[in-house]
Amino acid sequence: MTSQPDDFVAVQLLAILNDADAPEGDQLDAAMDLEDHSGAWFEQEIFEILRRERFESVLAQVCAESLAGIWARQSRIDQGFFPELHGPALREVLGILGARAPHLIPAGTGED
Repeated sequence: MTSQPDDFVAVQLLAILNDADAPEGDQLDAAMDLEDHSGAWFEQEIFEILRRERFESVLAQVCAESLAGIWARQSRIDQGFFPELHGPALREVLGILGARAPHLIPAGTGED
């Protein structure tokens, strides 16, 4: 099990995203800021948000965009999670990776 990062800002962003009472605008702002952080625990939390949102919501799309930005910056993707992506979240990831790190897109990857 990976430990929680020491990155206080990342922890706060995830707290906003996991707060059902947080205003949608605050959640979307937090999701946009995810790209500036990283770590195994952090990515697992993003995966859980995407699953919770069923890869479809606007929040899922913004989280997916930030996740793709993390992957592009780190020049790697999570091979275990990538196949789960579908719908709008997959399109966001493919768009970001296509523009910033096309070599990371697995062969044969397509939309639903």
